[in-house]
This record gives sequence, structure tokens and C-alpha cells, in this order.
Amino acid sequence: MSDARYPENHMEFAPETPDEWEEFANRREALLLSYGYNTARAYWADLQDWAEWAYRRGKNALALTEQDKKEYVALHRRRKYSESTIRRRLVVMRLLEQTEM
Repeated sequence: MSDARYPENHMEFAPETPDEWEEFANRREALLLSYGYNTARAYWADLQDWAEWAYRRGKNALALTEQDKKEYVALHRRRKYSESTIRRRLVVMRLLEQTEM
């Protein structure tokens, strides 16, 4: 991908976005542009985790079912994530789903 995306171009740790994630990356960028750097960085990490989880299972992160989301939440609870972190991740996922291109 030739164009640097916000906030990826400001985060040295951000991996390059694979081409097959293009729609996801475009929606994520559209969403994150309305937030300040720290919030965008946290949301970026939440969405990156969500996408990687989905793609490791051969699923499209933008087309997951409620059951998929329950499995994702269950994994986080097994890993002892705080309920506030889980809630934040669910909120940002909903925001991404509502983001129009």
C-alpha cells in the first residue's frame, strides 16, 4: 500500500495493512480521523486485534455474526481482560460498522 494511513503513519509499531484488508483499513481510517491521536491509537489497536482475530479464522472482520462477537468476547474474558476494555472494544467495533465510506 503506497499511501500512508492515519494514524499508521504516526505509529512506528503499526504493521503495514495487507491488501485484502483494504475495505477494513479504509473504514478504520475514516473512523479514526475524527479522534485525537491518543484515542485514535487506542481504537486502532482495538480494531487491529479484532481484524487479526477474524482473519486468523478465515472470516471478514466487517461481516462477523453476533455469535462471532460472542466468541471474541469470551476469549477476552478467558484471558482476564477487564470489562471496561471489552466494552470499549465492542463500542469501537460498532462505530466501525456504522462508518460509511
